[in-house]
This record gives sequence, structure tokens and C-alpha cells, in this order.
Amino acid sequence: MSMSSLLRFNFRKLRKQKSLYLCVGIMLGMLLLSAVMYKMIMDTETIGNSLQSVGVYLQTGVTFGLSTIDNSYFVTLIGIVIALAVCDDYEQHTLKNIYARGYTRKQFYFSKLALMLAATTAVYILIMLCSFAIGFAFFGGELTDMGKVAALIGIQYIAALANAAFMFMLSTLFKRSGLSIAMAIIIPAVINLILQITDILLKTEDIKISGFWTTSCFTTLANISVSTTNMLICLLMSVIYAVVFVCAGSAIAKKAEV
Repeated sequence: MSMSSLLRFNFRKLRKQKSLYLCVGIMLGMLLLSAVMYKMIMDTETIGNSLQSVGVYLQTGVTFGLSTIDNSYFVTLIGIVIALAVCDDYEQHTLKNIYARGYTRKQFYFSKLALMLAATTAVYILIMLCSFAIGFAFFGGELTDMGKVAALIGIQYIAALANAAFMFMLSTLFKRSGLSIAMAIIIPAVINLILQITDILLKTEDIKISGFWTTSCFTTLANISVSTTNMLICLLMSVIYAVVFVCAGSAIAKKAEV
């Protein structure tokens, strides 16, 4: 059986998934609310002046756009979409029918993964375009150092794919949407806490280990003045995470009961 048929089947299911449109709407809503909040604070004469004097809330179109992933809850919401899409096949017991048509576990896994990564890409592009449009509409500023801005957006995109692969792996492991979503929130939080404690114990100053976990990379890369070294570390770690999560998910899928 051809992979293209399986891809079309999964695409039709995703297109009908209401959670995709709901989560994208929430992301856009959170972006708009964030812009309104920052604008109100900056326009408040007393509070705005005192905060701006120490460099807080000095938003521009560029800085707002680069902080998109944090401001829109992108990682959490795209994770929910992936969990619902992946776990639906296990919860509705449709995998037996798919395998009965001659498809292998490997074909199903990578066709579903490809679709989820494509969906993540499409949503990422949409959110980025909207965030920069909202940012420049509310805060203005000039698009300077375009090369570095493009590099930061590109590395954030790789990190977003790594997070999508992580969520896909968890959904394949737990097979239940509620549990997968819960674990996708709890496990990264625990890992972040452990890494932060490690930073404290090691007393590192120049490089923080906790800054290179998948979700932490977005905060690191939201700063236009981030060093080239930290950018390269985020890129390298995101690629490594993506490869590890995809391979681990594939191994899990081979042994998963349907």
C-alpha cells in the first residue's frame, strides 16, 4: 500500500479535527492580549516610565515577534493538537483496520509524524507572521539586523519541531490523550526544575544548562542580543532532541499494542 494514501487519510482526519482550529484561535488571542497588555503598561505614564527606565517592557515589533512562542503558548497548544490526533487512533481502535489494509507500523508512524510536523510548520508560520504584524502595529520600530532575526526565527522553528517530536513520542507511549497532555506538561517542568537545580549547584555564570532544554530555548532565542554561541548551542541541542525523540517514538510504536 502506498504512503501517499495513508498521508491523505491522516490529512482528512486532521482537517476535521476541531481542536486544531480552536488551539490556533487561542494562540492568536493570547498574542493579541499580550500586545494589548504590554501597550497599556507602556502607555501608563508613571508605571511605563519607571519600567522603561530599567529596560522592562521596551517592546518593539521585532522583540514582540521573537517572543511569539512564549506569548502564544504555542508549545502547549500544538502539543494538545498532536496528542488528540495521535491518541485518537489508539482510543478509537482504528489501527487494526489500518494494519489490516497492509500498512506496517513503520509506515503508519512516519506518515503520522510527517503530518504532525507539517501541521506544526504551518501553524508556526501563521503565528510568526501574525505576531510580527501585531508587534509592528502596536509598537512600531525598524526591522534591523534582518540576518540575525531570520536566524533566530529559523532556530526557534527547529526547536518547535523538536517539541512536536517530543509530544508525538509521549502520545505514542501513553496512547491516551488526557494522560499524554498531562505528561507533556509535567515531564518538561520536572526536567526544567532538575536542570535549574543543577545550575545552582554548578554555579555556572556564562552558560546555563537549563537554558538549553527544548522549551527553554525559546526564551533564550527571544532575546535579539543573544550570543552566537548560545544560538548554535540551541540549534545543536534542538536537532539532537528531535532525532532522539523521533527514534525513541519509532521504537515505542513498533512494540505498541493496538
